[in-house]
Amino acid sequence: MREQRRIFSDLMTLWDESKPLIAEGYRVLQKEVGMGLPGPCMPAIAADKNTGIGSPYGAGAQRIAAFFGPAVDKIQLGPWGKTYRATGHSPYMSDFAHNPFFIPLEGLLERKLIAPATLKSIYAAPKNPTRIDWDQVEAAYQKALAEAHRKSKTRRSYDDFVEQLAASFMPQAPLPYIADIQVRIPPDLAQKYPDPFLPDWTIGSPPDMFGDKPQRWGFPILNPALLFEPDGTLGSNGRLLAELFDRALRENAGGARVDHYIGFVNPYVFHAGEETGRRLYSSPKNPHLKAFAKKTIDDFAQITEQIILPCLRRHQKSIRSLYAEDTGARPRFIDAVMKRCRLGRLIVAQFADPDDPDHMYRLRHAKPDDVASLDTHDTKSAQMFFIDMDDATRARTARLLAQDLRFNYTDDLASVPQLLRMQWGALMACPARRVHAFFTSWTGQIGRYNIPNYPSQWMLRCAPDFDALYFQNLGKGMAYNPFDAISLAIYARGDSFYRKHAALVHRLRAAEDDILSLARRFSIERKTP
Repeated sequence: MREQRRIFSDLMTLWDESKPLIAEGYRVLQKEVGMGLPGPCMPAIAADKNTGIGSPYGAGAQRIAAFFGPAVDKIQLGPWGKTYRATGHSPYMSDFAHNPFFIPLEGLLERKLIAPATLKSIYAAPKNPTRIDWDQVEAAYQKALAEAHRKSKTRRSYDDFVEQLAASFMPQAPLPYIADIQVRIPPDLAQKYPDPFLPDWTIGSPPDMFGDKPQRWGFPILNPALLFEPDGTLGSNGRLLAELFDRALRENAGGARVDHYIGFVNPYVFHAGEETGRRLYSSPKNPHLKAFAKKTIDDFAQITEQIILPCLRRHQKSIRSLYAEDTGARPRFIDAVMKRCRLGRLIVAQFADPDDPDHMYRLRHAKPDDVASLDTHDTKSAQMFFIDMDDATRARTARLLAQDLRFNYTDDLASVPQLLRMQWGALMACPARRVHAFFTSWTGQIGRYNIPNYPSQWMLRCAPDFDALYFQNLGKGMAYNPFDAISLAIYARGDSFYRKHAALVHRLRAAEDDILSLARRFSIERKTP
């Protein structure tokens, strides 16, 4: 154990010393590198200081920032609103009100709003370090926040107190966070506006490459007639959307991800009692929807250009601060609108077809304005993706990645560690300036955050020993190796680019040798939990 601690300390020193080199590599490749890490997934302060859930504004988040920054530029946080037991605490079914579980309880102790014994008792309760027990979390926070409300001696109601308390911790964000604007309009925001929804209509998606049946999400759709006034100014629903985007951009320095951006161009909607859906703005023969039919790109771009982009300008954010999630079936005009507004597509490497070299999700086909990602919060980690892949598909995938990286293909490239390193290299080499991966792909932690229609959704949490886990998996070739990924990407850019940056590659490889030699020893010393 003593030797393990010594090696870990040496690894931390080398890792910290190498961060300027990693940042230099990102600059050379013109990359903004993001990590998907939803607020509840943040790690505990320590194994013995665990409240049961993560906070993006607490000491656990500060640990993430201290360890990964500047190897990580931004964190994609996920929706920030209040969640509920009835919906399994799905962040995509949350309110506009701030999530009280994002309040760091150690911060309440620092403000003398709870007693040390209260926090100690919450820490003492047995917990699974990588899995959220929502019943336990609800009980712990109800106890702590009720005590904080009493001690504050405020005249505000409990709900108002908690809302303002949650907001007060947000300036403590240790890294730029990317907000997440969910498809479902938060009900508590909708209540502020008069009759915002189109009666008897809900949003969903048609059959596409991810499923052969339409999906009825059941979320009400905003009434298009209330988006704009006849003179072109914002109507009540236009103001609703502006408020939603304004707050996301005001409170999150990294920008905003728009879940199902397609819905802002031409959503797929279902009428009550009907099994088949249709596009809201291109159904001129439907008696209910014909009044909303659009014909030109000006019409289809209206919400983006007159509501979303002005919000970016108000908060002095560039178009690259908007992350448009556009996977799925593509209605007419979606590509034209995104091109006109300079909104990059989301390129998810796991969705690429290894039998189609020209597939749109092959990383080499990304464009500079796109967001390229190894995975999403809805998918397996990159490690699990390759582990679960059959041998024949691994070989076909390895051949394509080898082409992307200018490798001579050999069969050993179809092993999981080699596929993983090539996938990271292809991500860094691709033309997209914004690249992302979920935290499990970074550290190699086993588990999945969201499995659609599965009971254990939204329970995964970053391990409290994520730093040790990262080094352990780095030594086994199962974690993100920035030295290797950057070096592979520089070589993949061509001989001229490589010669220009050969000195940087040599320094990266030297740092890699030092860290990997220790990480491999650490992997042997450390027993897998």
